[in-house]
Amino acid sequence: MNVRIFALVVTASAVLAPGLPALAQEDFFVSGNEAYQQGDYDTALENYSRIVNAGFESAPLYYNIGNTYFKLGELGPSILNFERAARLDPGNEDVQANLDLARSLATDEIIPLPDFLLFRIVSWWVHLLPLSVLGVLTAAAYLATTGALVGATLGAAPKLLGRTAIATGFVTAVLSINLFAIHFGWGSRVEAIVMETEAPVFSAPSEDSSLLVFNVHEGTKVRIDEQTGQWIEIVLEDGTVGWMKAAATEVI
Repeated sequence: MNVRIFALVVTASAVLAPGLPALAQEDFFVSGNEAYQQGDYDTALENYSRIVNAGFESAPLYYNIGNTYFKLGELGPSILNFERAARLDPGNEDVQANLDLARSLATDEIIPLPDFLLFRIVSWWVHLLPLSVLGVLTAAAYLATTGALVGATLGAAPKLLGRTAIATGFVTAVLSINLFAIHFGWGSRVEAIVMETEAPVFSAPSEDSSLLVFNVHEGTKVRIDEQTGQWIEIVLEDGTVGWMKAAATEVI
């Protein structure tokens, strides 16, 4: 994916969270892309992982990680990272196309139930803008608010700049809420991807063979409704419910 888009996300992160070595991550991203183009997928993944481990995330980054895992033949991690990219940039056709391709190779064929209308509306509002655009706009609104406040304080057109500060401050607050809602998953369902080749699902949090109800396979998406110790209660996209080991999954 485009290095410029990744750079915009990194720049916005630097403004919103100063002190982090944000700009250094672009070098890892470029190096990862170069390694990927040369077919050195292990090195590409190592470079991308260094960015994630440093605390940064973006749709282009997760998209590239998903592609790299796909080339390595690791379906679960590939779907996991495409899902993460889709959450950050839900309108991206490339991400959705590759996610659909990867999911088509999964063993379990599950027909999803439709989402509730209210959940769809909230999800649409929170993800109205891609994270890269949202981050840049939030940073710009914050800088505009700060500049207007400084100008009003110094006596340069205090009424006009005061009103400007109020308006841009409101915009900053709204954009920040969306930004943090995406980053921390506020109001989102906790979903995960099955990472094991095959994982048993039981009717209760117990490995008693008489309670085994079915198996799920690598790449299947589940919703986590409850966790008890090492067990999670999952709901498949078709509404099927059961219990499985949390270690068999990774949260999106």
